[in-house]
Amino acid sequence: MRKKINLLQFTPYFPPHKWWVETVVEEIWDYWIKKWYWDVINITFDVGQKSNINYSQKWYKVFLFPSFDIIPNFPVPKFWKKEFWLIFKELKKYISKNENIRIISHTRFFLSSLIAGIFARKYSIKWIHIEHGSDYVKLSSKFKSKISYIYDKIIWKWIFKKADQILAISEACKKFIVDEFVQREVEVFYRGVNFPENLPQVESLSQKFPWKKIIGFVGRLLKWKNVESLIIAYNNILNNWENNIQLVIVGDWEDLDRIQKIDKDNQIYFTWSKQFNEALAYQKQFDIHMHPSSPWGWLATTLLQAMNYGCYIVATPNEWGKEVIVDGDNGILIKDDSVLIIQEWLLKALNDFEKKIEYSQKNKQIIKNNFTWEKNIEILFDKIK
Repeated sequence: MRKKINLLQFTPYFPPHKWWVETVVEEIWDYWIKKWYWDVINITFDVGQKSNINYSQKWYKVFLFPSFDIIPNFPVPKFWKKEFWLIFKELKKYISKNENIRIISHTRFFLSSLIAGIFARKYSIKWIHIEHGSDYVKLSSKFKSKISYIYDKIIWKWIFKKADQILAISEACKKFIVDEFVQREVEVFYRGVNFPENLPQVESLSQKFPWKKIIGFVGRLLKWKNVESLIIAYNNILNNWENNIQLVIVGDWEDLDRIQKIDKDNQIYFTWSKQFNEALAYQKQFDIHMHPSSPWGWLATTLLQAMNYGCYIVATPNEWGKEVIVDGDNGILIKDDSVLIIQEWLLKALNDFEKKIEYSQKNKQIIKNNFTWEKNIEILFDKIK
């Protein structure tokens, strides 16, 4: 019989806020509770929340630190507020009444991980840090990126040194930690991915663009997603392929205005921001899924979604590309994220498109074998018990 283990998860964001890490956090509590009915308490910042008070729902508890974004997408707690310290009081009560507790922090760079570490040390609780990044943060200018690099080296090296255990969500992430921060044991824990059975009805891309292959990107428009290079590569081949292809971009974020300016002739179809299931309904219609990511990012769920939906995949090695795509076996894995390389291998995909069925079958099997939460939640338990 398994011993009971309760989790305190510290995370920068939690649904309904939508970004990346909160999806993993939510799914961990969901499958943990479904499997064993043990407690999962989530401690997060109140940015993006519908409420500014603590709440319970779906068998879990959420504590909200009062906070504000000091810069976009970087929440800072309002530690001068009484509500901030009341959360620690409630957590102290909880740990005094329960045994076998683990503290989990998610991704470096956010202050939630620092708070988790301090709390774990104060109360002598085993602390597991799950890292999601595989490179240094890339921001909109070299100066900002340099500042974030220094911040990484000073503050977040402490996270990797002091955590009782480190889990990385990919081999690339593990290599980054060991090469750049600390020489110690790091284990890889693959998350699971859910695919809704029923997707909402959205416009038909095949009807909107008849006789054209749909080349698609879905995700947040941020610097390291490298959509800019994808657009330039697409425009470079458009003269010869204009009647045969259409680039569709699903999503928005801080780089949207800059990216739109690159599309001077309005050749690209932007759907703008879509709810998660709507975005999936668009992605499912892609003939070719482009994964043009530059170094830094974490597991790109959109890449796994594309594999599940049978898209022909053209991917850079980054954001897990090289961990799930073997060039010429289940897709095209290109060597870097430059415009010329993306352009060259997009053309190869168009010319070898008949391989789509073969690749699709292999990719669906990879998802089934490696990325189901029912299996991976057991793996997580075995790693942190």
